[in-house]
Amino acid sequence: MADTPTPPLDAQLRRASVEERLGALEAEQARLRRELASLSGELRLPGLYLTLDAAGTSALLAADAVQEVVRLVELEPLPGAPPHILGTFVYRGSPAVAVDLSALLGVVRQPELDSHLVICKGARTVALLVDRVRDLVEAPLLVDGTPEGAVSLPWDATGLMAGLCRTPEGVRPLLRISAVLTGAEAP
Repeated sequence: MADTPTPPLDAQLRRASVEERLGALEAEQARLRRELASLSGELRLPGLYLTLDAAGTSALLAADAVQEVVRLVELEPLPGAPPHILGTFVYRGSPAVAVDLSALLGVVRQPELDSHLVICKGARTVALLVDRVRDLVEAPLLVDGTPEGAVSLPWDATGLMAGLCRTPEGVRPLLRISAVLTGAEAP
């Protein structure tokens, strides 16, 4: 596979600026959700959320950030890529990068053959490798802080978590899609 050309510096700077602004908006949105939750007692997040399993725990990802969920395919390694970048593959005729969510969390393991790739919407095709996608949750309840009795989750220190949500199955971290997509850009 031939080396892909490096985008011009101007395009890289614009992309970095957009990613920075997106992160700031997500942080502000999370702050406003916490403030609203403290005022009303509870806040239901609108829409549908996928329940993903990775690194021995479950998390939620906004379904509107997902283009498709597919089974794991053969990946072509990228020499020199960070450990969380598993490689590339062709998705619907275009190159895609596979990011291992477990590796982003510091858990090193070989993906199983029944793992899933969550194809994220965005300018570049990025797929999030997870152990499995279990179900959809409608309008989960955003909780303020870690509830009593909750186990310490590995998501807390990664920058991937936008908050905690209560679902019928228990408390789940809510993933920040911009952090996942930024992880795909890491050198």
